[in-house]
Amino acid sequence: MAKSFREWLRHADMIKKHPHIARLLGKAQPEIWVPRRRSVALGAAIGGAVSIMPLPAQTIIAALLAIRFKAHLPTAVVLTFLSNPFTALPLLCLAWMLGALCLGLPLAWPEQSVGTSGVQWLDWIRHAGKPLLLGMPLLATLLSLSLFGLIHAGWRLAIVRQWRNRRIDRDRRNQQTIR
Repeated sequence: MAKSFREWLRHADMIKKHPHIARLLGKAQPEIWVPRRRSVALGAAIGGAVSIMPLPAQTIIAALLAIRFKAHLPTAVVLTFLSNPFTALPLLCLAWMLGALCLGLPLAWPEQSVGTSGVQWLDWIRHAGKPLLLGMPLLATLLSLSLFGLIHAGWRLAIVRQWRNRRIDRDRRNQQTIR
């Protein structure tokens, strides 16, 4: 018998019974695969925050954090791909600008030319690094909070819209039976 996708996600027999996954997840964590409002919003927040940080193995870190905080694992892993080769430079520039604003620095990139000398590199990093080191955690925090709020509110709005449509349909059917 073919189960629906939703039933498969709820029961997740394959995942629960797989020896390696069961050992990693523990007995009480098959809910990290079930999409629920809180878990998906938390998974998005984790994935968004981890995607901003320039860390190696972002997907693994996001997966471990999702398991730890019982967030929706697929959402956390997929949202780590917010930072990819096309978006990495704009995200770094945005983080640098946010850090420069918080430090009260002008929004002009340091004009020092970067040569082959190690001293020049260190000087350039010292000027550009402070705003970047402050801006990256701030951007990660802002992104994760906004993703959590947007997904939580969007999910709630979708549920309210479904309730309203059901009520309208029920009222229509009641009106038709009365006539």
